[in-house]
Amino acid sequence: MTAPRLLLVLLVAVSLVASACGGSGEPSTEEFADAVVLNRNRADFVLGRITRAKSLEELFVRMDEAAIVISKAADELEETGAPSDYQPEADDLVKWLRQLSVDVQATADQARIPGFEGLITQSNALSFDSWDQVNKALAGLAGKGIQVTILQRH
Repeated sequence: MTAPRLLLVLLVAVSLVASACGGSGEPSTEEFADAVVLNRNRADFVLGRITRAKSLEELFVRMDEAAIVISKAADELEETGAPSDYQPEADDLVKWLRQLSVDVQATADQARIPGFEGLITQSNALSFDSWDQVNKALAGLAGKGIQVTILQRH
């Protein structure tokens, strides 16, 4: 067999194997649902840890950690992808998790500046529009059959 023919046969064989393995790049509903639940739980856990800080410095450290974990959750969801049936909520979830990460980090950074501690010390709660938007996306996914709950207030 000549080299060009061998190459053609190999290319056809590889493409047949890729098609048989589901090479579409879209995850299954189960893979997507598992990723949504796992990353929602990660975000909820680190947000809950913030409220249990015993000092202002520990609070800032936990906010820093939360921002990192939430950003990684968004990255993992984006990398996993979503079946088209779960759009636009899947993209919205990634977008708003990223924004929540930025909001948590920015609040910690600003509250560290002398004179701005009151952002934390003179309030019993932090509120972010991005948190509401994450919950809206999660509720939308739940409405489409994904067994996931919204982020809890801590």
